Amino acid sequence: MNSTKKLLLGLVSVAAIPAFADTQTTTSSSGESPLELLFKADLQYKSESPSDAVVVAEGRDGVYIGSGDGTAIGDRLRGTLRWSLWSGNCLYPLVRSGQSVPEGLHLCTINPAGFIETQDGALIRFDGRGYGLRSSEGYQTNLTLVFGTEDIRYEWLTKIVAVMEGKFDEKTGRATWSVYVPAGSR
Repeated sequence: MNSTKKLLLGLVSVAAIPAFADTQTTTSSSGESPLELLFKADLQYKSESPSDAVVVAEGRDGVYIGSGDGTAIGDRLRGTLRWSLWSGNCLYPLVRSGQSVPEGLHLCTINPAGFIETQDGALIRFDGRGYGLRSSEGYQTNLTLVFGTEDIRYEWLTKIVAVMEGKFDEKTGRATWSVYVPAGSR
């Protein structure tokens, strides 16, 4: 087996680790570092025009894929999202334009960034880095997220790294995210 296939197989194995259960808290296999759900999000792709990007392209990995909006719903964070996405080695632009794409698994990098405007008036920036694994069932996405805000009520978010697992349906342009933070974060 050549080195490219070995690398792809290793990355697929990592990306195929079972997603978090639909519980509010989960733990690692060692029982340490419990995570709790911060929010679930529904995101909708709206535009491929770079002029609609909600953050600047500078410092982003990959090519601009598009932007959209959505909602975040959780016990500690609720609001609306505006986001843009950059990706490396992504097939979605080909799919969108009606071109044929190779069958089987395909791994791409994803770099979403944007803002959450909470129901209580805070503005929270987010920046993510991770992977999307495309299969015949759609995309499985996993990434880490960091946050920034000037609002003291959510300052605790600036001191942690969150993890996201989700799905993306390239036919509808809809993504779902489940975002987790270390239990007891505040």
